[in-house]
Amino acid sequence: MPEYQLLLLGIGALLGFFFILIVSVCMWEKQAIQPFYFPDDGEEYPLVDAAAEANQEAAKLGFEYGCLCHFGKAKMYRVRYDFWITPDCSMIATVSGGEVAKLPCKGIWLYSKSADGRILCTTNEIGEQDISGVMEQSTWTDYGFKELHKKHMQRLKEIAIEPFEADKPLAGYFEIRKMKADRLVKVKDAYYTDDEGLVWRYTLKGALKFYFISQWVRPLKRGLRSIGLVKD
Repeated sequence: MPEYQLLLLGIGALLGFFFILIVSVCMWEKQAIQPFYFPDDGEEYPLVDAAAEANQEAAKLGFEYGCLCHFGKAKMYRVRYDFWITPDCSMIATVSGGEVAKLPCKGIWLYSKSADGRILCTTNEIGEQDISGVMEQSTWTDYGFKELHKKHMQRLKEIAIEPFEADKPLAGYFEIRKMKADRLVKVKDAYYTDDEGLVWRYTLKGALKFYFISQWVRPLKRGLRSIGLVKD
């Protein structure tokens, strides 16, 4: 068999492996609306360097500190989230850093609500993708807090903003997660695993949609944007 055919077979096998892996994980993993808990005093995970820098920039930009939470109680998760909110409550920011299964992770997200019900999200993290249609997500992988904030502010121009509840960035964040889950369940991309509607899983349809959007559609869009063929 010619070398190019072997190469194509190898690439196809690798793509097939990741396709099966991602779809299987999506259908197996439970997603909680409220996946956080407050650590005991003295038990807080330390800030990774990127998160420490992001928190400093948030403070310099006038954000008010909300709270510190840990993500998940399973041993594989050692991730700290710091929540921030602007004084006018127009924007919630989350800064994360830590390890998942001993692999380093970090991310910054900025959220705002429009008066017509849309959620605008600007982030530098590509792992968590919203396929519900609730969020209009813009991803800039190499940006820090200050640069992401500038991009987010540009997106808010000429948009009527509905403020979050004052001093409650965590509640606003949970509200967004609930909106996303409700939409996924409504269109049968997911289903709730409990009667209270606080934990959900992707259906096969939702897992397939997640794979194609997260692995093909959005990376292609980011690539086109990086060469100027797609605007912000």
